[in-house]
Amino acid sequence: MCQKFVTTSDSVDLDRAIELTGYGRFHYEILAVSALSIVSMGFQNGLSSYVFPAAQCDLNLTSYELGILNMAFMIGGIASCFLWGALADNFGRKNILILAHFIDATVTLVCSVLPGSFVLLVCRFLNGFIVGAPGSIIFTYVAEFQPPKYKTPMVCCCGVFFTLSWLLLPLMAYFILPIQGINFNIANTFIMVPWRFFLIILTLPEFLVTIWLLKTPETPKFHFAKGNHRECLEVLKTMYSRNTGNHPENYPVRKLATDMKMEIQNDVVCEGKSQRILRNMVKQIKSLFVSPLLKVTFLTCFIMFGNMFGMFGLGLWLPEIFVRFDQFEKLYPNATPSIKELSQLTNEKNISCESTFDSTVTFNTVVIGSTSLFINIICSLLATKLHFKIIPLTAMLVGGVSSGIFYFLTSSMQNLVVASIFQAGMIIANMTIGSIAVELYPTSVVGIGLSLIMFSGRLGAMTSSYLFGYFMDTRCEIPIFVVAFVVLLGGVVGFFVPRQSEYAKRRKISTASSGIEVAVLSHNGEIKFR
Repeated sequence: MCQKFVTTSDSVDLDRAIELTGYGRFHYEILAVSALSIVSMGFQNGLSSYVFPAAQCDLNLTSYELGILNMAFMIGGIASCFLWGALADNFGRKNILILAHFIDATVTLVCSVLPGSFVLLVCRFLNGFIVGAPGSIIFTYVAEFQPPKYKTPMVCCCGVFFTLSWLLLPLMAYFILPIQGINFNIANTFIMVPWRFFLIILTLPEFLVTIWLLKTPETPKFHFAKGNHRECLEVLKTMYSRNTGNHPENYPVRKLATDMKMEIQNDVVCEGKSQRILRNMVKQIKSLFVSPLLKVTFLTCFIMFGNMFGMFGLGLWLPEIFVRFDQFEKLYPNATPSIKELSQLTNEKNISCESTFDSTVTFNTVVIGSTSLFINIICSLLATKLHFKIIPLTAMLVGGVSSGIFYFLTSSMQNLVVASIFQAGMIIANMTIGSIAVELYPTSVVGIGLSLIMFSGRLGAMTSSYLFGYFMDTRCEIPIFVVAFVVLLGGVVGFFVPRQSEYAKRRKISTASSGIEVAVLSHNGEIKFR
């Protein structure tokens, strides 16, 4: 039978039930496995800055072709955005995360040993397609185990691990890419060189996440939203037992005050399982584009578009800019370079093709990662004291201003300072924009909502990657100023994000008047409040 959901008010509500599980070992384990998932995701998002320059010599790639490879990853992410969120809302966050990490690691493993730039292009598309799952779901998975006061701080805390991944990548590249002993070719079908071995190393965290997630439960909020209250209560008992060390049956909650009670719907014909899931996906997507969620959807999507336009456009080219500053200073020790001269450097001089980064460039990228990590930790601590939208919007404005300054840089030291500020702002904003969605979207559509937001972000990243690839060797001031404008505009638009969801507002009004609130996802896709 089909269902609709009605609130009762005679038991403990879910948020209070989660608070009563305590806070301890269980939550730390969820944070740990989620952190490893985010690090793996960060590796996939950032590896092009380190693997592709090393592969450029082997595969004879131009800057334009490197931009196309970056685009392939983003196009893959765009193609799967709605798929993963909808599947997570229907089949569970945990199941989709396990599937995605296993397939993504397998694709990367295959890619690491097969020859040819076309194979690399296909693999990057598939990586982008699959890694969109943890990118859209993992923050929801973490947040749905948290008591209300810890949701935003924990999302910010997760952002620390994404930043950590971008710190670890150059360090790993520095030690692995120069290894000379890794070089063999079997019949031109099985090739192993340092940058390919580097790809294999990057699959290990994903395989570990796959195994670890098999031991963790589905979120209680997912079970609750599906009407599986017995399963929800069992997860809560497990959380309580792991956190306190007490027997699960000592958990004080016996019944949840549920928004959900079964009722017969005579006016709807119930389909088979596949049709029902498809219908539900369509309803969820439609609900994002009607009141009260339309404004939130538009604003958060635009902010994420601007963020990833900068982060995966200019951000992924930062190591290349460092390389060109270093090359220019070696060629012209007493000259002061401009960005325009740097962009034309490889066309004017026959620069030797290097498959690894020198120590100066590696040091610079590590400094950028360390700065981002330090500022991210501070923002995580501040998240409990500030409104959830303050941090991402401030970070966007800082990132927009710093990106415009790149055009006026004349030394590698200036580039290092500005790049550190820019990258820190972009990463912090990227991680915390998701907290806006977690706060403002209802549980029933938060997965698909985050997917839509990531779709917009990847569309921005794809556009920016093409822009930089096309102009990097000729007029790189064009994409730099475009990035500055788009990121700043995203920060300004963020001021119009509501401070509280319509659901929360109406729940307060309803609670004050009757103590009962009803949230119904209707047949035409709208979220109605009664």
